[in-house]
Amino acid sequence: MRRHAVRVLVPLAGIVGLALVVIGLVYLTVACENLPGILGPTPGDASPRVGLGVAGVLLGVVVLAVVYVVARRRPPSAPVQA
Repeated sequence: MRRHAVRVLVPLAGIVGLALVVIGLVYLTVACENLPGILGPTPGDASPRVGLGVAGVLLGVVVLAVVYVVARRRPPSAPVQA
């Protein structure tokens, strides 16, 4: 990948990872009937969506870990000429 593409994609992936963690935490802590309309509320269901919450948090943590590793990676040094 070009260096410019990495500079754009790494912060974008970091934002996506944070959003996944936040959405996962919302799914874990808010009852289904109280979820915002975009997250699919279920009238009369007072339990949180544990499976979706755990999946969201785990996927978000994985994305953030990959972003951290890619951001910390140093560009390769010039090859040694013989």
